[in-house]
Amino acid sequence: MNQTDVQTKIDVILDNLEKLSALKAKTYEDFTSDFRNIDASLYILQTSIQALLDIGSYIIASLGLKTPNANAEIIRILKDANLITEDKVETYIKMSQFRNRIVHLYNHIDTETLYDILVNELDDLKGFYINLLKIIDEHKG
Repeated sequence: MNQTDVQTKIDVILDNLEKLSALKAKTYEDFTSDFRNIDASLYILQTSIQALLDIGSYIIASLGLKTPNANAEIIRILKDANLITEDKVETYIKMSQFRNRIVHLYNHIDTETLYDILVNELDDLKGFYINLLKIIDEHKG
């Protein structure tokens, strides 16, 4: 597995994490006072999660594992291959489900939930990213 094959996705995630950190630093009042903060957060979270799932799919294909039929299945396949731990599966699946909410139910995401994710759950995004990088590093070649 060659990391350069996923470098574009990695760059997106790193750039997005910086942007999300800046948005996270805002107070709830400042965050909600400008619709651009809300719209940017939704888009950045969507593309970050999608990039993570794309990297997961790449890993699965590179290792010749079962082809996933849905985003949540990417997580399960990685877990079944002992590439991610059981304790992370539910968190990563919820991440995938939130990405689906952004894409398909965008008008049903309240700003309090969005802000809570920014403030309290960005470490999960970073953790998934770090976990995928470790898998890539362990399976180079």
